[in-house]
Parts: sequence; structure tokens; C-alpha cells
Amino acid sequence: MRRALGKSRPQAAFDGIALCSHFQPIYSLPHQRQVGYEALLRGVASAGGLLEPFELFAKAIVESSTGVLDRLSHATHLRNAAKWLPGQTWLFLNVTPASFIDPGYARQLADIARESGVRPEEIVIELLESGGNDVCAFAHATQAFRSQGFLVAVDDFGAGHSNLDRLLTLRPDIVKLDRSLIHAHQPDLRESVMPKLVSLLHEAGMLVVAEGIETEEDLLLAARSGVDFVQGFLFGQPGPGASPEEAATQQIETVFDTLAHTRQTRELGIDLLLMPYRTRFAEAAERMWAGALPERACEDLRALPCTVGCFFLDQGGRECIPMIDGAGAAPIAARLAPLSKPSIGRWDNRPYFVDALAYPQRLMVSAPYLSATGTGLCVTLSIFISYRGEPLVFGADLDWERLATSAAGLLPPSA
Repeated sequence: MRRALGKSRPQAAFDGIALCSHFQPIYSLPHQRQVGYEALLRGVASAGGLLEPFELFAKAIVESSTGVLDRLSHATHLRNAAKWLPGQTWLFLNVTPASFIDPGYARQLADIARESGVRPEEIVIELLESGGNDVCAFAHATQAFRSQGFLVAVDDFGAGHSNLDRLLTLRPDIVKLDRSLIHAHQPDLRESVMPKLVSLLHEAGMLVVAEGIETEEDLLLAARSGVDFVQGFLFGQPGPGASPEEAATQQIETVFDTLAHTRQTRELGIDLLLMPYRTRFAEAAERMWAGALPERACEDLRALPCTVGCFFLDQGGRECIPMIDGAGAAPIAARLAPLSKPSIGRWDNRPYFVDALAYPQRLMVSAPYLSATGTGLCVTLSIFISYRGEPLVFGADLDWERLATSAAGLLPPSA
């Protein structure tokens, strides 16, 4: 049940235009339910039609009254949301930069919220990522709103000249990714950047909302990227009250089923692709353990078409036996000549090396990564063994792009 309401008030108006609220639901992917609503301002024209926010704020800019309209919108949304907003559901309120950094507004808005029947702890203050240049003022304002119980979100991150350093200074509770990230024109870039960006924000302690979810493909990308919440027209148009959630819950369930199937198919496909390389690598490791010369031990492994080379590192991560080229080795391009001497490098910080040392005598398989000695994607097999009484990490680099292309039918597109 909704909490008790405060005193009723007459409908707010701005320059003779009645103000009203539309609400767009925000869904948690792991919870598969609504966890919030973003309040969106509308104006009712004299002819009865609805005016969009940009029309209202354009009028306010001309009349130098954006602050007045901004604060009227907050009171309007709080009054309207209190009529129906369920408990344990956030209300997202957009706040202009000027209102946000006003020293007394956090307390004032908290009082207005309580009077309306909504606790500040149930409200998320949304601030545009590009809103203003005084980062210190915004950081202090963020703390002021938090001290009143509000959560703080940065909106439209990833649009225009978004600044990660600024975001880490503000330390919001929630980051809303701009729809341009979901709708990027380069699918490969979008698929690779989104998960890494979400992971980075999570590591910084921020929850992530993906905006602009309009298709099932958008929802699939958001789920695959690990975002926490989603918002968009796929779940219906904004309206004056609560939105039914049954259809959205089923859509999320379907996406999770699709991802689970894709993971299983991908793992099977990768196992099939790597099977001959794992087998030959294990045989080479056994021969080296028995004391065979590296050239002889790796002969069968080197002959496989996607084996770039076999390498041998001491416990410090430095080459202790010269690298042996495989059938998949190719001359390095002239423009990449500075990367052509791995023998003088130190490789002990590479995951394949760290993992091999952590699990001696166990064959490790890296995830695909961009090789530091070339421009292509590489997968590395590695194992920590003893060779003629000396410990070493034996490894083999595989040309992942060529390997995946040669057996594209085994892997789903997302692999």
C-alpha cells in the first residue's frame, strides 16, 4: 500500500499552462520487475494538447524562469506520484544544474517530498552529465542531497564530451548511459565497449541504467553487457500512472534464456575449435617434461595452421628459450616494427602467465585478447612445468581471428 498522502494542492501552472506528469518505468534485469519510474514533465495547452518538456523549457529560457519551472516540476511530480507510486520503488526526478548546486535546495526538496508523502530515500535526483563545469560545486551538492537521504544519478553518460574523470569525482549512486551507446552505428564496437564500460562503472561502485531500449536486440545487448536497469519504449510509452509489468517481465525472461543458450553454444564451439590445439599442446608439454628438445616437442603443435608460435618463459616472465614460429606466423608489418622483439620483454603480468603459475601442471586457456606483438586477436595456451630441472611457463599463441573465421559456423555471432 502507498504511504499516507499529504494535503491536496491545486494543479501547478506555469505562465498559464497547467503542468502534469508522465512516468516511464525502469526495470531491474536481475529482479525482473519495476524498481522505479522517471518523472517526465508535460504541459496542457489551452486547446487540450500536451506540450513536451523542450517546449516548456524553451519558453522558460526566453522568460529567464527556468529555475521556477524546474522547481514547479518537482512539486508537480511528487504530488502526482504520491497518488499511486508503490512502496520500495524509486522516483527519478530531473534537476537542472542551477537547482542542483543551490546550497539550500537539497533540504527544501526533502521537505517538499515529505509533505507530498514521498520519502527522500525513495527519490533519485538525475543530473545531466554535462551540466556545468564546476566539478567541485557539483561534488559538494551530491553530498548535500545524499545527506538528506536522496540517491544521485548522472544522466546521459556517453553522449557528447562525457568525462570519466568528472564522473569519478562526482561519484553518483547511479549512472544512466546515453541511448547513443545502445544505438551506435558500429555494432562490433558497441558490443565490445558496452560490457567494459559497465564493468568499469561497477568497479567504481555505481549502478548502471541503459536508456533507449526500443527493441529486443537493444535489451539483449543491455543484458549481455551486465547493466542493472533498463528503460525505454520497448516496455511501453510514458503515462500518467503505473505501467503493467507482466509483458516486460516475460521479455526479460526470454532474453536471459537466449543468453544462457548462447553461452552454452559458445562454450561448446570454443571447445571444438581448440580441441586439436589443446591436444597437441598437452603432448608437447609432456615431451618437454620428459626432456625432449623444444623444437622436437612442439613439432606437431607448430604444424597446426593457426599456431602463431611457441614460447618459453622463466619465473620472472622473461624468455629463457628462443621462441619457435608456427605455421600461423606472419611477418609483422613495417609500421609495427617496435613491437617485433618479444624476446627482450617481460611478460609476468599477463593473465596467461599468472594463471599458469597459480595452477602448476594445469593447461590454461586465455580469453581472446589483442596481442602486444601484433594487431590481431590472440588466444594463449599455457602451462607451468619443469624442463630439465628448471621451472618454466610453456605457452603457445593461436591466431584467434583466423581460427574463428575458419569455423564460423560453430560459434554464435556474439562469440
